[in-house]
Amino acid sequence: MKKKLPFILECIVGAVLLIAGLVIRVEYYSTLVSAMGVGILTASLTQLAKLCYWTSPKHRTEYEARKQEAHINLVDERKQYLRMRAGHVTYQIMTFGLLVLAFVLALFRAEAWVIAIIFGLFLLQWVIGMVVYRRLEKRI
Repeated sequence: MKKKLPFILECIVGAVLLIAGLVIRVEYYSTLVSAMGVGILTASLTQLAKLCYWTSPKHRTEYEARKQEAHINLVDERKQYLRMRAGHVTYQIMTFGLLVLAFVLALFRAEAWVIAIIFGLFLLQWVIGMVVYRRLEKRI
């Protein structure tokens, strides 16, 4: 229960935000608050289901093995180097990408869709980091 409590609290916060967004009718902000509530609620429920699945007696041995492997990978010097290198390469790629994006947005006098582009860049940065890490892991 100790591990599940933060996720339960996040579910409550997400539900409160969702209900508040549906009850309060202000054009832009009600949608924003509702979307935040849905996002928090979905992420928390997913993590809670994942935790319940892995801590069930049926999957406990596999869960313990995964935890042990994750701990070994966390303290392994080679893995630490690969994470550092992937972060460095990703940073360089995203810096160039953000400069190009700033130029393009200045040309188009961007408005609300800027938020979607910034979020897309966040996702792109994460994907590039994972791909670079996997390639470096195979090469080194």
